[in-house]
Amino acid sequence: KYSILQFTFVFVWSATPYAAALASFGVFVMLSEDNQLTPSIAFTCLSLFMLLRGPMYTLPDAISRLIRCTVSLKRLSAFLEEAELDEEAIGANPEKGDAVSLRKASFTWAREEPEVLRDLTLSVKEGSLVAVVGPVGCGKSALLNAILGSLEKVSGSVDVQGRLAYVAQRSWIQNATLKENIIFTNTANEERYQKVVEACALKPDLEMLPAGENTQVGDKGMNLSGGQKLRISLARAVYHDADVYLLDDPFSAVDVHVASHLFEHVVGPFGILKSKTRILVTHSVTVLPQVDWIVLLDKGGIKEQGTYRDLLENDESYFSAFLKKHVKKSLGSQSQKSTNKIQSATEEAVEKTSNDELELDDEEQMNTGSVKWDVYSEYFKRIGWKFIVTSMIGMFVAYSFEYGTSLWLSEWSSHPDPSLRATYMVVYGAILFGMSVFYISFSVVFVLGTIRAASSIHNQLLQSVMRSPISFFDKTSMGRIINRFSRDTDVIDKEVPFVLLTNLPNLVGLALMVVVICLPSAYFILIVAVVVLLFLVLTVASLPAFRQVRRLQSVSRSPVFSHFGETVSGAASIRAFGATKPFVKTLERFLDDNINCYVHSAALDSCLNIAVQVVVLLLSTGAALVSVAGRDFLEANMAGLTLTYTMQMALDVSFAVVMLVMLEASMVAVERVMDYFDLPEEAPWRNPEMAPAVEWPSRGDLAFADFSVAYRDDADPVLRHVNFQAQGGQKIGIVGRTGAGKSTLALALFRMIEPKTGSIVVDNVDITKIGLHDLRHKMTIIPQDPVLFAGTLRWNLDPFDEHLDDAVWKALELAHLKDHVIGEGLGLDFAISEGGDNLSSGQRQLVCLARALLSQSKVLVLDEATSSVDLATDQLIKDTIHSEFQSTTVITIAHKLHTVMDCDKILVLAAGNVLEQGSPKELLEAKGGLFFAMAKDAGLT
Repeated sequence: KYSILQFTFVFVWSATPYAAALASFGVFVMLSEDNQLTPSIAFTCLSLFMLLRGPMYTLPDAISRLIRCTVSLKRLSAFLEEAELDEEAIGANPEKGDAVSLRKASFTWAREEPEVLRDLTLSVKEGSLVAVVGPVGCGKSALLNAILGSLEKVSGSVDVQGRLAYVAQRSWIQNATLKENIIFTNTANEERYQKVVEACALKPDLEMLPAGENTQVGDKGMNLSGGQKLRISLARAVYHDADVYLLDDPFSAVDVHVASHLFEHVVGPFGILKSKTRILVTHSVTVLPQVDWIVLLDKGGIKEQGTYRDLLENDESYFSAFLKKHVKKSLGSQSQKSTNKIQSATEEAVEKTSNDELELDDEEQMNTGSVKWDVYSEYFKRIGWKFIVTSMIGMFVAYSFEYGTSLWLSEWSSHPDPSLRATYMVVYGAILFGMSVFYISFSVVFVLGTIRAASSIHNQLLQSVMRSPISFFDKTSMGRIINRFSRDTDVIDKEVPFVLLTNLPNLVGLALMVVVICLPSAYFILIVAVVVLLFLVLTVASLPAFRQVRRLQSVSRSPVFSHFGETVSGAASIRAFGATKPFVKTLERFLDDNINCYVHSAALDSCLNIAVQVVVLLLSTGAALVSVAGRDFLEANMAGLTLTYTMQMALDVSFAVVMLVMLEASMVAVERVMDYFDLPEEAPWRNPEMAPAVEWPSRGDLAFADFSVAYRDDADPVLRHVNFQAQGGQKIGIVGRTGAGKSTLALALFRMIEPKTGSIVVDNVDITKIGLHDLRHKMTIIPQDPVLFAGTLRWNLDPFDEHLDDAVWKALELAHLKDHVIGEGLGLDFAISEGGDNLSSGQRQLVCLARALLSQSKVLVLDEATSSVDLATDQLIKDTIHSEFQSTTVITIAHKLHTVMDCDKILVLAAGNVLEQGSPKELLEAKGGLFFAMAKDAGLT
C-alpha cells in the first residue's frame, strides 16, 4: 500500500505540468478566436508549469510525513498518558524498630485488574532475616515487587526505611564487564569489591573467564551460566551496601554447596549482610531453621507467619506438616569439611579449563568506501530482470510520449490555425493519455519488482539469523539484530523503491531531453556538457559524506535499541537501586550520538541543495544568453522549446544528483542487511541421505562415545571424552557445580554446538549425521529459563494444533496448572504476555512441562526444570514424570540432589569431565567420592 501511494505521488508529480498545460491552452484558445497560441505564450506557460514539479514533488511527501508524524505523536501521547506508579505509595515511616511494615495492604499488577496480594499485615524488624515461602504462584515475588513499589497499591499502607537492593528471580545482567555489573552505579572501592567477590563465590569464575573481571559478559549475560548470572546479581546487591535486601530465590540456579556458601557467607546470620534487613524468597526449606521469621503465603494472602520453632511446634498447621515432610537437616549441621573438599576440587578443575570461548564483538563493524556494485547487482537480481526490462521499455515509451507533447506543442504554436484547434487539442490529449498509460504501467511493474526484492531480502535475512549457530547470538547484541529487522528493513521497503522510482525514469527522461535540446543547434551541446560535468563534480564530492553519515546513523542506532531493551528488562532492579538518572543519562548520550548523525545529514542536504540551486541558476542564465545570441538563425518555436528544456534539464539533473546521493545512502541499508547473508550456518535442517525412520526413536536408547565439544573450533573443549550409555526408559541424573558442563551436554544433545570428537547415538542413529529438524523435532527439553511467547496458552502448548482440547487440559492437569488456568476464567484462551511475564517463574516451568507432556518424545531433557518450584510441587512433578514418561529416556540436570536421587543412573561432572557415574546407591557407598560429599552437604546421608 505504501509503495502504491508513493507511485501515485510520483505519477501526479510527473503528469501535473502537462495536464495543466492542456487545460490552460484549451481554455485559452477556445475562449476567443483572437487568442493565438504563439511560441512565446506556449513555452513561457510550459516553463511555469514545469516549475510546479518541485512543489508537486514535495507536497505529497510532506503530507505523507505529516500523516506519519501525527500517528506517531498519537501513539507517543497515549503511552506518555498511561497511568504511572505512585511514588508516594511507599512511605518511609515504619513502626519503631521496623525496617519494613505492611498494614492491611492489597496490591494489583495494574489498575482495574484483580488483586494479587490481599490484606497483608507484616512487620520486618531492622537487621532481621525473613524467609517467604509458599507454593508456586502464591505471590512471593509479587510481595517483593510490592515493597519495591512496582505494584499498584489498592488499599492499606507500606513503609520502608532506608536504601533498597534487589536480586530478581530472573537475573538481570548489563552488557558490560563483570566488574562493571557488580559496581553498577556505585563508587569503586577495591577492598569492598574483593570482599564481595569472595563472599559470592565468584573467585573461581574470575580465574576461569578469559579477561577475568574485565570480561564482557554480553547482552543479558548471554555468555554466562545461570548460576554465574545469579551470583553476579547477588554481588551487585551486596556491593550496593543497602539497608534492606530483597532476595528472590537466589539459590535456585546454583548447586547445593554453592548455595550453602552463599547462605553462610552472604545471606545467613554470619554472612556479610548479617546486620542488614533481608527478606528472602526461597524454596530451600533447609535454610529455614536459621532465619528469624517465616512468612507462608498462599493464594495472595499470608496464611501463617512466625518463628521456625513456633510454626514447627504447631502440629495442626499446614506449615508444620510441610516442614516435617521435607526438612531432614538444617544447614547448621552440615559438614563444612566436605564443602571445603568440594570447593577445592572444583577450583582445581576450573584452573585446568581454558575459557577463551568468550569473544564478543564490542563494536559493530562499519563498512567504508562506496557501496559495492555487488550490492546493487544483487538487489536488481532480486527485483527480477523481467521486471527491470519491462519497466525500462515502459519508461522509454512514456518519456517519448512526454517529449512528444512538447514537440506537438511546438508544432501547434508555430502554425496556430484556428480551424485545427480541436485537432491540436485532441492529439495533445491523446499523447498525454498515452504517456499516462505507459507511466502507470511501468510504475506498477517496477513497484511489484521492488516489493518482490524487499520480501526476498527480508526472508533471507530471517533465514540467515534463524539458521545461525548459538555462537552468533553469544557474540552479537540484540540491538544490532533488531536494527536490521526494523530500520534497515524499513528503508529497503520504502526509501529504496521511492528513490529508484523517481531516479530511473528521471535518467531516461534526461537522455531523451538531451536529444530534444540538441536538435535546433549544436551550440546547445556545449551547455549539456557543462551541465553534466558540473553535476558529476557535485555528485562525486557529495557521495562519500552522505554515504558515511548514513552508515554512522545505522551503527549509532543499535546502542539505542540495546540500551532501551536492557532498561525495560531491568526496570525493577534499576528503580530498586535508585539508578534511574544514570540510565536516563546513558540513553541521552546514545540518542545524542544518533541524532548528531541526523543533524549532519540535514546539514549536508542543505549544502547540496544550495550548491545545486546556484548551478541551476548559472546554467539557466547561460541557456537564455545562447538563445538571445542565436536569434537570427533559431526559429522562435524551437528556441522556446530548447530554452524550456534546457532550464528543465538543469532542474532535472540537479534532482538526479540529489536522488543519486539518496540512492547511495539508502543502499547502505541493503548493504548492512546483506552483510548478514553470509553468517555461519548450522548443519542442514534435513539430510535426505541420512533421514531416520518416521518412527525414530522408538526406544530412546542413548549412548555418548568419547564425546568432546567446544564452543569454537579453536577453543579448548568444555566437555571432554564423555562416555555413558542409557537404555530406553532409563532416568539419568546429571549433577555438578555451576559451570561444570551440565547444560552444555544438553546443548550438545540438540546439536546447538557441534562435537570436536566422538558421537551421540540414539536408537542406533548417529545424531551428528541427520538433519537438525529431524533431530530436534523428535526430542523435548524443559529449559532452566523457560521460553514462552505472546499469545494464548493453547498456542504456547500446541503451536501446530496437533492435539484436541481434552488432551491439552489433561496435560495442564498433570502439570498441576489446571486450577490456576480455570481460576483465570479464560480457559485455554488465557493470554500469555511476552516472555510469560504474567506468570511466575515456577508457572512458566510448569507450562513447559505441559508442553512436554503433549509431545511425548522418547528423549526428554529437564535442565533445572524444577529450580523455581517448591519441594511439594517438585515432588508432584517427579511423580508425573515417572508415571507419564515411563518409556521415555529422561535426562535430569539438577542442582537439587533430591531431584535425582530416584534416577537409575547419575553422572557427576566437573570442568567438563565425567568424574563419577553409577546408580545413586553405588555412588553413596563410595564414601570418598564427590557425589557422597555433595549428598552429605545436602543433608541426604
